[in-house]
Amino acid sequence: MGFCVLGSDFIKNGFTPVDNVFLGGYLPSADATDIKVYFYGLYLAANGSQTDNSIEKVALMLKLTEERVLAAFRYWEEQGIVSISKTHPVTITYNSVKTPLTPVVRYNAREYSTFVEEMARLFPQTVLTPNELASFIELMRAYKMEINAMLMIARYCLDVKGVVGVPYILAVADNWAKQGITTEAEVNAHIAELEQNSEDIRMIFKTLGLRSLPTIEDRQLYLKWTKDYGYNMDAILTACRYCKRKGGMHKLEMVMEELRNAGAYSAQEVANYAENKEKTKKLAQDIVTGIGSFYANYDVVVETYVIPWLAKGFEENALRGISRFCFLRNIRTLDAVDDIVERFYKLGILTEEGVEAFIARQLTIDASIKEVLAAAASASPVSNRDREFYRTFVEAWGMPHETVLVAARHSAGKSFPMAEINRLLAMLKERGITAPDEAQGFLSSLGQKKEPAAPRSDYRKQNYTRDQLDSVFVNPDEVDLDNLDV
Repeated sequence: MGFCVLGSDFIKNGFTPVDNVFLGGYLPSADATDIKVYFYGLYLAANGSQTDNSIEKVALMLKLTEERVLAAFRYWEEQGIVSISKTHPVTITYNSVKTPLTPVVRYNAREYSTFVEEMARLFPQTVLTPNELASFIELMRAYKMEINAMLMIARYCLDVKGVVGVPYILAVADNWAKQGITTEAEVNAHIAELEQNSEDIRMIFKTLGLRSLPTIEDRQLYLKWTKDYGYNMDAILTACRYCKRKGGMHKLEMVMEELRNAGAYSAQEVANYAENKEKTKKLAQDIVTGIGSFYANYDVVVETYVIPWLAKGFEENALRGISRFCFLRNIRTLDAVDDIVERFYKLGILTEEGVEAFIARQLTIDASIKEVLAAAASASPVSNRDREFYRTFVEAWGMPHETVLVAARHSAGKSFPMAEINRLLAMLKERGITAPDEAQGFLSSLGQKKEPAAPRSDYRKQNYTRDQLDSVFVNPDEVDLDNLDV
């Protein structure tokens, strides 16, 4: 039998079944790791013997210890939706979430009778199930939370939200308990703290353009920004104006975290950061437009490309110039642009003036290459390979442009004119000919017909050892062609 199996009330349908009851009633209040374990175990159970179904498999795939996996299943057993066998090896049986097994909660009924009665008064239209009551009691027992503290939390949730479910109350209580808020006095003080800043929160909502009422989570965020992070209202409202009607409190929370990471705390620092980010975003849009592309979200472009480029010292207009250069080179992706930017960086070209001068030189070179292709009767556009060839002709071999044109005219009519130009210029290089008139004379002489040379009768075949070959042939990059005897 596998480690995870389905109970008799589960039916295999060729897919992993996840009931909406689980998503709505169990998932919101569960730990993320416990949820991962539940889902992966359910997947193994649904596939039966078709997969490696063992606790080792679960631990390996989820990068957890076996002890943590079992702890997750014990949590789900407490919820009544899995059963753990007493055998060895252990077997996990998945029960239907619609008919969970009632977990065994050992508590003094008299001790919690008042709590049960008060919870019934809080939910007059709803009968709390034994599982729901057990969840409250288990949380109180786990954190040693006072009964009155839990009742105050439930009442506050109902007062703020009106209609609220058990999972939400449990999530709030769990969050407060993790902050050490477990007694009636601590809960009362925390609620007073949340409520005393109502006017500030109202101003935040107004500046964000929100018409909804603040939730408990919104009030918690305000306390975090002011109490934990040390922001004053001027700074928070400045951030609000930056993200007005752009996602509400969720967007503001992201902005506040970003400001904190950037070390911007005062209202002026927040304003400067926001202004610089807007400028950077505009730069990102200009760069993307410059290469003839489009992005729906420029935040990723800013973080991934533009900020690292600016950190290297590039001027903004230099980056705009590079994008235009990339457009001319038919480069349309930011990854490819990043390679070009890195090349400019290695060349030490970081200013607008430097980039423009480089582009001007490249355009001049392209014009020269077009002239060479025209002389060779080729109508093909200038390619990167043509640029590499021309750079070799002029810079490495020392051929004047006029000499390259001579070779091009002698290559006209060939199927691959650039290859023929390479061959002819290499012959000139071997003979030390660089002047155009000398090149013309030599290449013209090649066109004169000659009598075929008689086959050599003194040719002798020679065998060489590997050592002899190794002593003669070296890496071509190590050969000094200028001083080579031929």
